[in-house]
Amino acid sequence: MATSGSRTIGALLLASGLAVPAAAMPPILEGSELYMHACAACHGVAADGQGPVAQVLSPPPRDLRTLARRYGDPLPTDRVAQFIDGRELVKAHGPREMPVWGDQLRERGKSPDPEAAVRRKIDAIVAYLVTLQTK
Repeated sequence: MATSGSRTIGALLLASGLAVPAAAMPPILEGSELYMHACAACHGVAADGQGPVAQVLSPPPRDLRTLARRYGDPLPTDRVAQFIDGRELVKAHGPREMPVWGDQLRERGKSPDPEAAVRRKIDAIVAYLVTLQTK
């Protein structure tokens, strides 16, 4: 779990306006930034499922702070990454409701290995979600 000190350092880096390449950012900091860009509209800034568009979604977005309660503690990060990626449909999970972020996060033409870039981004989001889990 991230300490308040590491969150403070991360916030200072973001606030500084320094251009830090995503690949050079600590995973939790990059994950926080990616989460705010890609996930917060539905799942909320606090990851509580109360994003600004949550009221119009059916089913409503999940409270991502309780993933460890639902799926196990420690959080099975590979499984969470599969949910986010979405390119491999898991029949047992039923129909897919959220966007396929594995496609959305691809850096077309910007990376020599776009698949590795997608994995890095999804892993960063998962690392950030791990820090948000409540007991």
